[in-house]
Amino acid sequence: MKNIFLCFFTIMFPVLMFGCATTPTAPAPPKAEEIKPVEETKKEVPPTRQKENKSLNIFAEILDLVESTDDRQSILPEVEELYERLINEYPGVPLAQESYWKLIELNLKDYDPPRIERAYLLHKEFVGKYPESILRAIIEDTLGKGLYRNAEWNKLLELCTPNYKQYIETDKHPRASLMFMYGEANFYLDNIVEAKKAYEIAAELFPKLREGQKAKAMLETLAKKKK
Repeated sequence: MKNIFLCFFTIMFPVLMFGCATTPTAPAPPKAEEIKPVEETKKEVPPTRQKENKSLNIFAEILDLVESTDDRQSILPEVEELYERLINEYPGVPLAQESYWKLIELNLKDYDPPRIERAYLLHKEFVGKYPESILRAIIEDTLGKGLYRNAEWNKLLELCTPNYKQYIETDKHPRASLMFMYGEANFYLDNIVEAKKAYEIAAELFPKLREGQKAKAMLETLAKKKK
């Protein structure tokens, strides 16, 4: 009997020991006061995006105004006021720069007679604020054509002179339209020598463009006058 008990103890002792060593102890559940609610985080719209959204709302107002009537003349004052709000209240958004272009175009094309001085001052203001803007070229082309149509030769000469001088002094490739209009302004102001220089540059640099072809034609006209 004693031998049977020893055998049983010898067999079961490792099993009992193994069972005690491997049984995990369950963690105590957290107390109610230790459970913290997850806080909801609200995403704030960055100030720059807020301004862009507000400028888009104003632009949408302009589009609604334009589409609401066939009598464009009747809404010009309201449209101008909205563009000016964009310029003054949100100068850092891209639509502010486009608003200058639209205002210049509006003053030159929608008013009769065109408001030349207003368009000219808007251009100066634009260049002072955004000298490196990618819209500068199209704005100056728009203004230049308006000045040309209305025979504002002194203003046109002032507009085009920086483009001409930059090419002469730095050899930087000029804009074809401004180079040709520099020649035209000088021609109509009876500065024939300067006009000829500009025509020659335009004809040489832009032979396939309309400005280059017109410059070539003007050179031929000047040559005939000398004979």
